[in-house]
Amino acid sequence: MNPLDTSIIEARLKAAVPALDTVAGVVEYSQIKDLSSFRPGSAYVVLASERNPAAGTPQPRRATPAQATFGVVIVAQNYRDQSGKAALDDISSIVGAVRQALNGWTPEGWSPIVWLQGDALDSDASRVLWIDVFTTTHVLRGNT
Repeated sequence: MNPLDTSIIEARLKAAVPALDTVAGVVEYSQIKDLSSFRPGSAYVVLASERNPAAGTPQPRRATPAQATFGVVIVAQNYRDQSGKAALDDISSIVGAVRQALNGWTPEGWSPIVWLQGDALDSDASRVLWIDVFTTTHVLRGNT
């Protein structure tokens, strides 16, 4: 019973958001040590959690729904000002394109992806790190 396959989301973003130079997953995201290490124009798809929406009821052995929450972390850089506001302005078009690519999209076997929230995670004088959080339900399939 495998967790949500975020590579499907990564492929969607690579195809639908040309403003992103790089789209990667949690492994690459975990290698980042500080804000200055983030490459502008990059996005990282990170699975945050999965839960069983039918917990507490009898469970089938072969297929179980899993409500998955994942984030798309985006970084933008701008040197026009020293407050980070210009970087936030620049990231807004990328954030909009990510939301448009994912919100309501329905990969095979998943429920439509739903946008939950967006937040600035970190910033400095020239960079802004942003996350958009989404949810979907997929089916965990067992072997027996």
